[in-house]
Amino acid sequence: MPVTRLEICTEHLSVDQREALLEAVWDRLRISPGMVTADGDVELVLTQCGAGVSAEDAPLVRVGGQDFRNVTPQTLVSLLRRWSS
Repeated sequence: MPVTRLEICTEHLSVDQREALLEAVWDRLRISPGMVTADGDVELVLTQCGAGVSAEDAPLVRVGGQDFRNVTPQTLVSLLRRWSS
């Protein structure tokens, strides 16, 4: 099974938003940026997602190449449950 890449886009993201999202990932998967889960299923990266990302989209998270906009920590936990099951 290929590794699912979890990208937290850093554009238009406050420090508080970034830390809240990273805490949600840590609580669920026990990984920090640059790490892969113990089972090798999910990799977490902080990235510049590039053109087309606006302030209205933030926080933007990509899971397996699919974009999710206006992600809250609670939404991210729900996404992780779906993608890491």
